[in-house]
Amino acid sequence: MPRLNASKRAKLESSQYACPTDRKLPINDAAHVRKAMITFSRVNSNICHPRLAKQRILEAAKKFGIDVTEFKEVKRHEKIDTFLEKIREDRYLSI
Repeated sequence: MPRLNASKRAKLESSQYACPTDRKLPINDAAHVRKAMITFSRVNSNICHPRLAKQRILEAAKKFGIDVTEFKEVKRHEKIDTFLEKIREDRYLSI
């Protein structure tokens, strides 16, 4: 897999990430899409919703012709999702 150092990551467009706002999980090539599929369940983001990130990974996988059969069944830990959504709700309610 081509290594992405800081300068190469900085050159990637936001659309080349599964989580474009916080620039997590690069999906700029087939190797990084595969890595994103593997590490998806371990990445935490307070900004990017997991369903959006997963959809972006699936779209990139289709673009690069990667089999996603097993990845479609991968879910982030539900307690983490519930916790993050609660934080988001509280943040918006307190404004």
